[in-house]
Amino acid sequence: MATKKGHRIGEMLMDEEIITKEQLQECLQEQKVTGEKVGEVMVRKGYVSHEVLYAFLGNQFGIPYIPLSEMQNIPPAIVKLLPEQLMRSQHVVPVSKKGNALILAMADPSNVFVTDDIKLSTHSDLELRLSSEKEIKAALDKCFGFKEEDSGELVKASSKDDSFGATPTMGAMNRTPMPATAPAPVGGASLASTAAAAAGAYPDTPAVSMAVPTASAVGGDTPVINFLTSVLVEAIKVGATDVHFEPYERSFRIRWRIDGILQEVQSPPRTLATALAAKIKTMAEMDPNEKRLAQQGRLKLKIPGKDVSMLIMIAPTLWGEKIVMRILNAESGNLDLEKVGMEPGQLQIFRQHLQLPSGLILIVGPKGSGKSTTAYATLSALNQPTKNVSAVDEPSDYSLNGVNQVAVIEKRGLTYANGVRAMLEQDSDVLLVGEMHDIETARLVLDAVPTGHLIISTLHANDSLGAIQYLVNMGVESYLLGSSLNLLVNQRLVRIICPRCKESYEAAGEVAKRFGPQTTGKKVVLYRGKGCENCSKTGYRGRASVYEVVDVNDAVREAIVAKAPSVVLKKALAETPGFLSLKSQLEAKALAGVTSYEELLRVAG
Repeated sequence: MATKKGHRIGEMLMDEEIITKEQLQECLQEQKVTGEKVGEVMVRKGYVSHEVLYAFLGNQFGIPYIPLSEMQNIPPAIVKLLPEQLMRSQHVVPVSKKGNALILAMADPSNVFVTDDIKLSTHSDLELRLSSEKEIKAALDKCFGFKEEDSGELVKASSKDDSFGATPTMGAMNRTPMPATAPAPVGGASLASTAAAAAGAYPDTPAVSMAVPTASAVGGDTPVINFLTSVLVEAIKVGATDVHFEPYERSFRIRWRIDGILQEVQSPPRTLATALAAKIKTMAEMDPNEKRLAQQGRLKLKIPGKDVSMLIMIAPTLWGEKIVMRILNAESGNLDLEKVGMEPGQLQIFRQHLQLPSGLILIVGPKGSGKSTTAYATLSALNQPTKNVSAVDEPSDYSLNGVNQVAVIEKRGLTYANGVRAMLEQDSDVLLVGEMHDIETARLVLDAVPTGHLIISTLHANDSLGAIQYLVNMGVESYLLGSSLNLLVNQRLVRIICPRCKESYEAAGEVAKRFGPQTTGKKVVLYRGKGCENCSKTGYRGRASVYEVVDVNDAVREAIVAKAPSVVLKKALAETPGFLSLKSQLEAKALAGVTSYEELLRVAG
């Protein structure tokens, strides 16, 4: 991986005409033999100066480079602001102070846990500067005298993996090999192979191993920070949506959710649970002393190239505090309605309803079915300079420029109903309501439609029929629902078979009979993933959306208003123009090799 990383930054240096292609190839070949960082090879061979290299890296970070070797002695009062062990292990050194701003030189400016700890301990704002580990060590040796750290306690950087090859990731300077005794995740693959698989799929991203602090080391902050950093970086890298920290009587388990399925990562020492909970609560600005009540908070990580927001949820359990860290998608670049996964006919119907000045578009499905992504992709498509577009939602995964977004915080009195009422008063043309889960919000939404508002909302329901019945049973007037509802969208996320280990097989028995009408007497060929490093031995990589779009017509409206029996309403929904059932689409995807028969059964039965 170091070669690929070096090649990436090497190309950037070539683009700036700092080095030539031949010089880059020579350095990459030499790096394979010596194990040095590619940047060090370039400097040693005289192709680029140390100052130019770090100035270039600083430009990539957006953080100025500071040449520590050219500085006068750092004032002792400044150096003593931080523990020597912390500075040596994290490769940081304070160099000066301006008012309440501490100027801090770091080898890894993206390590938010270290910077937040330093802010708290020094009660200072930070101005970051980029420097090399070598320069920082020399500066510390000058201040304290030469000192060789105890490599048994501190997490050190790997010279091969940390070559100057890409903008360093958070925690990339703090890696150690995975302990041999660490348990394997689901599927039998070690964490190292999981990381390698992710790096293979995303070659510009280096693999990170998790260094588990020993029970005796947990008392100090540094091992806890290193461990938490590596867990979160790896989770982001492999595409996890949630990370679970679960304490039990005699064990401590960490799992993460990838493609909707939980996978066990490892079981670190039980004594780590309390230290991790305290650290996470501090970082998320929760009450560190509250251990009897559930708490929620947010945390933003700054990783080179993007910001990652996390929703932190802590609940007291019998054996300690269970923590779920939900990784939110703060990027809005992927919110393209053309790419969410609708069939062409479904997308055409959907876009027709976006042209209407008013009406309710209701997106339904179980938890984790992709409703929010579809809702915000819809909002993004409607986000035009000629429209006043607003959103009322719980702290959102998405941030859209040009959309007035209100975050629901019920404990502070900002409920869905209050937020909807406020944004309707703000002359909104288009309004996204995160969820209609109470009668007050539902009535506000439905009352707003006749007055010229186009509203998008979501609802936890297994299907379109269940969504209608839920709203009516909650107390929504059927005539109001029938007249306001324009479009019903029921969706699921289905796992995609890993392309690297996909194999075909001939179905038999009842399985073959199920697909008989679609295969017209031919052999029924289905597909599955054998499991490989690319998919962490699961047989799947990535997910695809499947939609059931109901273009609400007069027959459906009449059935809703009349509170018709379920069988009548279900028939009316299925007979709307362009209707495609989830089950038929999933069966087609199984025959096409997109997903497996087992996944079809899991999602649709």
